[in-house]
Amino acid sequence: MLKVIDIFPVGNRLSVTLDGVNDNIKNGSRLVDSHGNAIQVISVGMVRYTDPEEIGKTTTILVDKCDLNVGTELSIA
Repeated sequence: MLKVIDIFPVGNRLSVTLDGVNDNIKNGSRLVDSHGNAIQVISVGMVRYTDPEEIGKTTTILVDKCDLNVGTELSIA
């Protein structure tokens, strides 16, 4: 399960930071919320950290604008 911890609008898209095991998220992946709404991952980015142990604990993705809120839980479809 992935939890939305940050959302930042970028033009007609959203930059979304996810907390949780994220090894399988790739460009083109589909995520699904608890209501069954699908969200297509356009691009996967990496946040810069100063502590190497923190790398991989969160992932930032780019998605088309949708009804997504901080705290929403998502799973990989």
